[in-house]
Amino acid sequence: MKIVIILLSLLSVKDCNNHKDANRVDTIVQDSSIVLNGAYVISKLLDDDVTEYNLGITFNAEEQKVNGFSGCNRFFGTYSYHENHLTFGALGATKMFCNDIKNKIESTLFENLSKIDSINSKDSIIELLSNKQVVLTMTKKQEQASVTFEYSALSRGSYTHISINKKEVSVILKRDSKPVIQPCSETNWNNLLEALKLVTIENLEHLEAPSQKRLYDGAAIANLTIIYNGTVYKSASFDHGNPPKEIQLLVKEILSVSENID
Repeated sequence: MKIVIILLSLLSVKDCNNHKDANRVDTIVQDSSIVLNGAYVISKLLDDDVTEYNLGITFNAEEQKVNGFSGCNRFFGTYSYHENHLTFGALGATKMFCNDIKNKIESTLFENLSKIDSINSKDSIIELLSNKQVVLTMTKKQEQASVTFEYSALSRGSYTHISINKKEVSVILKRDSKPVIQPCSETNWNNLLEALKLVTIENLEHLEAPSQKRLYDGAAIANLTIIYNGTVYKSASFDHGNPPKEIQLLVKEILSVSENID
C-alpha cells in the first residue's frame, strides 16, 4: 500500500468565515487537568455530524504520537500538547481510493487538523479549536468492559446459581447438578448492562438488605456478585425476592434471563 505524506501547515489561520458564530469559544479554560490520551470518536467536523463515517483519532501521550481513521484512510504522525495548547506535526496517511463524499470528509479533516491550536472540554465532550473556533468535536472511546453477573439463592430445600456473561447464560437449579447453558442474546445482555449503569459496584458490599426473613428460614439467602474487568464485587446477603433497592432492577433482569433457560 502506497504511503502519501500529508504536510500540515502550523501557521495561524486568520480567516474563520467558514464557521458559525455559535462555534466561537470566547474563553478557553486553561485547565491542564484535561487529559488527552487514548482513543477518541470524532462526532462533529465543523458544523457537520460525521458519526456515520467512523472517524477516530488516538493520542499516545507518552510519545506524543497520533494515529486515526479519516473516513477513507488511516493516518499517523506527531503532535504537541501543553496546557491545552495543541498543534499537529506532519501526518502521513495510507492511499486508498474512496468515493467523493469520503474524500471530501478526509480532506476537510486534514485541512482543519493543521489549523488546530487549542483544546477545550465540556463534561465528556472535547473540542479542538482554531483561533477560538470549534473545528472538531470528539468523545473518549469507551472500551468494552469484561463483565460477569452471578446470582445465588440458597435455602434448606432449594438451590439456584445463575452466571451470565456476554456469551452465555449458565443456570444450576439443584445441588451437585450440571449447569444448563445457553447463549446470551444481545437484547438480554444490553438490558443487563443498562441495569448495571444504575449500580455503583464499588458500594455493592455495603448495601443493606431491606428485610431479614432469611435469618429464620423465611426466605432463601441471596447474593449478587459482579466480576468487572477481573475485579470481584460481592454483595452482603439479602432475602431472595427482596434485594436492596439499588440492585432491584439488575436482579430482576438476571432472574428474567434465567427463567428463559430450558
